Amino acid sequence: MDKAFQGYLDAQLHDPSQPGVFDAAFYAAGFDHYDASTRKLVDQWKQQAPDSAFALIASGMQYLDAAQQARGFGWDDDLTDSQREGMEEQLAQARNELSRAISLLPTATPAYRSMMYASALTGDRGNMYQAAKAGLKVDPANYAIRSQMMNQAQPKWGHMFGGEREQKREAEELVARNPLLRMVTSLPAVYSATCNCGGATFEYVQKVPDAVDDNVSYLSINDLTKVTYNEDPRLTIELYSESLRFHPTDPDVLRWRAQLMMKLGDPKGALESILQVAQHFPCNNDVALALANIYNQTGHVKESEDTYEAILQRDPDHQKAMAWLGDLYNHAGHQPEKAKALADRLISSHPENPDGYIVRSCYLMDHDLPGRYETIHYFIDHFGDRDEFKSQVAEMRAYLAKHPEKTGQG
Repeated sequence: MDKAFQGYLDAQLHDPSQPGVFDAAFYAAGFDHYDASTRKLVDQWKQQAPDSAFALIASGMQYLDAAQQARGFGWDDDLTDSQREGMEEQLAQARNELSRAISLLPTATPAYRSMMYASALTGDRGNMYQAAKAGLKVDPANYAIRSQMMNQAQPKWGHMFGGEREQKREAEELVARNPLLRMVTSLPAVYSATCNCGGATFEYVQKVPDAVDDNVSYLSINDLTKVTYNEDPRLTIELYSESLRFHPTDPDVLRWRAQLMMKLGDPKGALESILQVAQHFPCNNDVALALANIYNQTGHVKESEDTYEAILQRDPDHQKAMAWLGDLYNHAGHQPEKAKALADRLISSHPENPDGYIVRSCYLMDHDLPGRYETIHYFIDHFGDRDEFKSQVAEMRAYLAKHPEKTGQG
């Protein structure tokens, strides 16, 4: 790992044709998305190479995303004490790892960008400016740092770093040195189309074609689909298709594009669109997960079950495959005993994962079994304040209203 990342760093520092390749390697490896298996891998890496700046950067990025997950995505005033405490706990570890990485390797540009992001989560402008200054001293044309600066330059964050116009001017002057900065100069148009600053939705939809027509990243394309998804399904499908040119195995894009194709009356095309990708990437579990999901939605229950099982053959500890297969068994598959087994397995191995409790609660509620109230209350108490679980919490509360607890019930 160290040898590979040293190669990426050497290329970024000394090969003008590969700007940002070192930064991109950390994102390509998925270190910016926290999950238990990646965390375990990074911890093993650190154990084997305790003075590896690369391992420390990866570790810091993992803690940083864990902090974001703990915080959620609501406004600061709406955060609960538990969200703040969870975020701060993870951020402290992130800052420690990233600071050590920088002390060992001052050219570690991803660490500076991550330090900026950590400061943004807590509104610490002083440390954010300090991290940006130090990072630009290493690489004035760094794409990751410049894009983070542009993000903070938005009006909603107080026009930091001189505001969008100033950041666009600075990036334009450095495009010859790093062509990736063209994507930074296009960000204000993306922000304008996605800010939802009080106007009618159709006004923002009208801005999307111009915003997407000017050197945008696939992440920006995906942000624009959030504006068009409910208003213009056909345009959204086009945007998703463009996004897949750059990231053909993005499971969310594959899944949501298929959803819209079904909405427009083309379930066959929705299934075939993912099946074609799965045939090109037969061992990609993310694609297989999207395929299993669309199989289920188009009524191919056996094919869906087989696809989930194939994922678990390749990765017996794949948490999402266990959860979604459990959901299949609870509903379309009509095999509640198998749902119970998967829920028990998932909770036993990963008690911090909400999905196991969702599968278990569905199984228990559907059959009014003992333990249902205990499971419902545990889920609501531990995960009920997360926005992504609003529908599950509403379903559980509706069950409690319809089935009042009696003294002594579990």
